Amino acid sequence: MTNNHKIILIVSVIIIAISMAVFYFLPRHTAESQQIAEEEISTAIKPLPTPVKVKGIYMTGYAFSNSKFRQQLIDLAENTELNALVIDFKDPAGKLMFKPQDELLKNWPLSKTSLAYNDYQQIITDLQNKNIYTIARITTFQDPTAVAAFKNLALKNINGGIWLDNRGISWLDMTNPDSWDLVVRQAREAKEIGFDEIQFDYIRFPSDGNIKTISYGNFPPNKKRFEILNDFFSYLKTQLKDIGVPLSIDLFGLTYWQRSDPEYDLGIGQRLTDAAQYFDYISPMVYPSHYYSGIMGFDNPAAHPYEIVNKALRDGNLMIATASSTAQSRPWLQDFNLGATYTASMVRAQIKAVDDNNASGWLLWNAGNRYTSGALEKE
Repeated sequence: MTNNHKIILIVSVIIIAISMAVFYFLPRHTAESQQIAEEEISTAIKPLPTPVKVKGIYMTGYAFSNSKFRQQLIDLAENTELNALVIDFKDPAGKLMFKPQDELLKNWPLSKTSLAYNDYQQIITDLQNKNIYTIARITTFQDPTAVAAFKNLALKNINGGIWLDNRGISWLDMTNPDSWDLVVRQAREAKEIGFDEIQFDYIRFPSDGNIKTISYGNFPPNKKRFEILNDFFSYLKTQLKDIGVPLSIDLFGLTYWQRSDPEYDLGIGQRLTDAAQYFDYISPMVYPSHYYSGIMGFDNPAAHPYEIVNKALRDGNLMIATASSTAQSRPWLQDFNLGATYTASMVRAQIKAVDDNNASGWLLWNAGNRYTSGALEKE
């Protein structure tokens, strides 16, 4: 055999060996890499189970994006009985706190304090690793940024212009199913980035401003406001049936007050008996300062935190039971000065009312995220 033939034979053997190695190892390596990647993604977005009793505080989008402010609230949670954070999905103007992945939402304006998607998701993951339950608070129909981005979905006035409430804020038309779709898309974004629960706020008709000048896009004359919202509740439940996390809703505190008229909806379409059919948790805003003078014989309801919250939750329990619902109450409680200076004992009195009525937990509200640490049990 000549030297040339030997060289050709050796090269051929090497090529065959390399080909066999590639054939044997590459698919296995690719499969393993894919499995590892899928496991990492699965771990990153796996929601925490809902605590038996959620004990939470509200966090603005600004506070969430500010590392120092965020850490202060995390420290409060880690050093007290708190186990949950309710985090604004958007800033007060309705601008998003991260760049969404949904194609329709990608044109939605971002907040000046928004975070990169991966950074936002990592913070949520870090909170979960600390066993802090995260709830995305999504404002639904009161949303001026959504109106600016989707003008065809705006609530209009009788002259064809955009209707504004008495604070100059525009709303999405809650009778328009296309507005409903925007809410569903936001909920899915919140789930995908890692939140453990989705909470909806401002599911209601406007109450402030010249509401007589509103021209609704899809409000049949034979329908009532609560029937429109009931249709929306049903739509949400159907569209999000596979979302894999609990759904909750914020309601006016007076929805937890028994009335002789079963159709009474506060003029905004909210009835506890309707919401109880579609949501896992209901958070009435039972701030004592928000009840009218004279209720229960109190000139200043804010000065009677236990009595107001106790009465509301007692009535709410009866109404939910009558509706044959499995929904659970988790009220918003007052931790701000209005009607009275709210001390630690006054905040604690509300928590006692929650416990006395076997609610599934409580959420403290302070718009500036300045909470009364003395009202919280230490860990």
